[in-house]
Amino acid sequence: MKTGINTSWFFRLFIFILYTILSTDGNLGAIESTNPIQAPTLSPAQKSDSTETNAKILVELFLAKERKGDLEAIKKEFEAVGITRIRPQFFRLGHPPENIAIGKDIPADVARLAIRLAVTYNGNIKTILPEFRYFPDHIVIGTSAFDEKSEIPIQPEDLKRLSDPSLTTAQFHELYRHLTGEDVRNPTYLK
Repeated sequence: MKTGINTSWFFRLFIFILYTILSTDGNLGAIESTNPIQAPTLSPAQKSDSTETNAKILVELFLAKERKGDLEAIKKEFEAVGITRIRPQFFRLGHPPENIAIGKDIPADVARLAIRLAVTYNGNIKTILPEFRYFPDHIVIGTSAFDEKSEIPIQPEDLKRLSDPSLTTAQFHELYRHLTGEDVRNPTYLK
């Protein structure tokens, strides 16, 4: 017996509206900084080959509540290399995991910028997540979406190697996949 209301239709409408709201690039919920922010000066190694290709990159950023005032500075740094799709979230209590995930199509200079910002604003990077778990044009800092067992510990010297400005994009991702174990199709957490 039908009641006249199709709940599946309402659910699909709700998802469509939610998607539309979340995918807008407007300043809904933007946080205003009380301190004036100067434009960052980027070294040539930090400037991407093409800011046009960077426009499709999505950065998901999870920060401690105390870092809300730093959001505009973080956005400015990403915008300087053409990245405007930034989805920040703040932990209500505690500190987000000290991890990072970098998609396989992220240019090396952008990946190094993300690493530097993660270390600066999230305390450190102690684990990395395999590339295959994320979209190719996706960077995630401080996610708690995956089980801790799927996070691969990274040593400070390996993080320094990833941050080397002389690495090309291909070399960066080759090293990243080596550190996660993806280069041999066996991420280290599966061993």
